[in-house]
Amino acid sequence: MIIALSVKNKAEFIDGCLPEPPSSQIVNHSSWMQNNQLVITWILNSVSKEISTRIMFTDSAQKIWDDLKDRYQQSNGPQIFQIRREIVNLNQNQDSVGVYVTKLKSLSEELENFRPRCSCGKCECEGVNKIEEYFQSE
Repeated sequence: MIIALSVKNKAEFIDGCLPEPPSSQIVNHSSWMQNNQLVITWILNSVSKEISTRIMFTDSAQKIWDDLKDRYQQSNGPQIFQIRREIVNLNQNQDSVGVYVTKLKSLSEELENFRPRCSCGKCECEGVNKIEEYFQSE
């Protein structure tokens, strides 16, 4: 979903980089509202009907995205441990360097998916606390 939004230059609507302009700026506000509604529609069409009924009346794509992250993005300690163990135990053996590096990069990217992110882009939100907790658990 993030890739699709990035390609269409709409990722700013879910990561908080593009806040809603004041309603006094009619042109900017109108354009922002139209694009925000477009992103909301894409999100609603990407989730199941059960999930969409819970979020369909939210007026901000960022609020929907944050709600979905809070509900469904879970840190999985055993899975993180398993990935780290695979990285530590990874050997080149008879593989070519390219195959070995690809395996290592794949595991590193999978581990990266569990790392919390700052949602405001300025590190002023509660995401900083989650990042600190993550590195403490490291």
